[in-house]
Amino acid sequence: MQVPKFREYITEQNKERKDKPITVAILTKASPKVKKQKSGSVSKKELTVGLIEKACEKKGFKCVIINTKHAIITGKDEEKNTLTVYNYDGKDSEHTFVGKDTVCMTRAGSVEDEAGLSLISAFQNSQAFMLNTRSAMLTCDNKLTSALLFEKFGIPTPRTSFVSNEKNIEDALKLVGGKFPIILKTLTGTQGIGVIKIGSLDSLTSTIQALWKHDAELLLQEYMPADGDVRTLVVDNKIFASTNRVHAEDEFRSNTHRGAVPKPYKLSEEEQEIILKASRASKAYLVGVDHIVYKGKPYILEINGSPGSGAEYEGYQYIDYYADPKPSGSINGENLMYNIIDWVSKRSHWDRQASSECGWLETVDLTDVGKVRAKFDSGNGSKACALHADKILEEGKIIKWKYDGKTYSKPRHGISKVFRANADGEEPSEKRPTILIDISFNGFTYKDIEVGLDARPRSGSDLLINRDLMRLMNVSVNPNRTFALSKRLRPVDKEGKEDKVGFEKE
Repeated sequence: MQVPKFREYITEQNKERKDKPITVAILTKASPKVKKQKSGSVSKKELTVGLIEKACEKKGFKCVIINTKHAIITGKDEEKNTLTVYNYDGKDSEHTFVGKDTVCMTRAGSVEDEAGLSLISAFQNSQAFMLNTRSAMLTCDNKLTSALLFEKFGIPTPRTSFVSNEKNIEDALKLVGGKFPIILKTLTGTQGIGVIKIGSLDSLTSTIQALWKHDAELLLQEYMPADGDVRTLVVDNKIFASTNRVHAEDEFRSNTHRGAVPKPYKLSEEEQEIILKASRASKAYLVGVDHIVYKGKPYILEINGSPGSGAEYEGYQYIDYYADPKPSGSINGENLMYNIIDWVSKRSHWDRQASSECGWLETVDLTDVGKVRAKFDSGNGSKACALHADKILEEGKIIKWKYDGKTYSKPRHGISKVFRANADGEEPSEKRPTILIDISFNGFTYKDIEVGLDARPRSGSDLLINRDLMRLMNVSVNPNRTFALSKRLRPVDKEGKEDKVGFEKE
């Protein structure tokens, strides 16, 4: 039974840009045979990439497969948030992506070299919706990083230790229980490659020495015997599908590439809880979470930012956005990829991660006014930002105001209504005239931002940035920092003469 379409269960809509067509960009590594291919030939597609492309075709989306071994960036327009990629398919093709209308899906191969990582960063900077961000992909790709995350957030996982030199092999072994067999892993690797089961100290030492000759970084992990593991696909911190991968005879690894047989699997509530906890820790929008059940308890093994789709799964559906997942029957990889593309086709489901961290206090540049100290107020859900004005005069459709001893004027744009907290149903406590003004910050200029003029008493900042502008700037606020992305600016003197003068007569 196929999972019912998620759009039938979700009613929330995002009106912004909803009529703009969506493009899906897939960043993937070249086929090993690509160097032998002639220009214009078609490279071999990964199974999941092919299924994503098929799902996009059904939804009517343009799908662009970007081969990171071929592609180069030939153009960027930061004001329009566009990115132009050339030769992305080895056919001398060129495509311009509009970041705000692009879903960028990153496959594992794209993080293996600087070329792929640079392309991921370029799409992030264009404000494309990322599945997944560069940071999330690197976290999932590094087994030590993810093991440390599990420990930090109290997620049950086999004991793990890092092996850095021959002197600490025995100490690392003790940290994971000191018993054989033991699991030796390279820090990166997929499809079970780089995972070795070791039965003695001599074998462990000799294997480590051999791998170090190839500059491998290694960790040890406690061995917990199981018939197989469970792979769960999580999207937007929601469980979409789960499969039990029973490993082949004489094989301890549970990857389908190693002969494991997958079959649909229904998760218990306890399993769902730790899977979602691991998903949140990874900060990945799309993640495969692997776990085993050992002595009746679930343990997370790994997280994968580029999960495959070659299995039979138990699908999950939701009555509404806030409901718990309910199993709905068996689905295959094609059904799964369609459900994922269907989910991200709704802009209301786009959970953008900020590309920069700013301080709660920063310096911004206002057109005609100059540099001012701005407070980034994540609690400010007002329609407009707010700028301090010493005096405000309305003359028809023109607003005049004073700031730092100078007089400015602009056409009146509208009214910003200010409500007290928890004041549902009450009249606004204040109405402020608004203007449109360009605001520059962190190398970007944001055109025609609505700003309300407010003759309030001065504080340490003269401009309040609201949540809408913060989303546009794609920043998150660190409450422990100030001027993280801009030069420190002195506050305007509260006792300055500008507070004591009126408007000059024309």
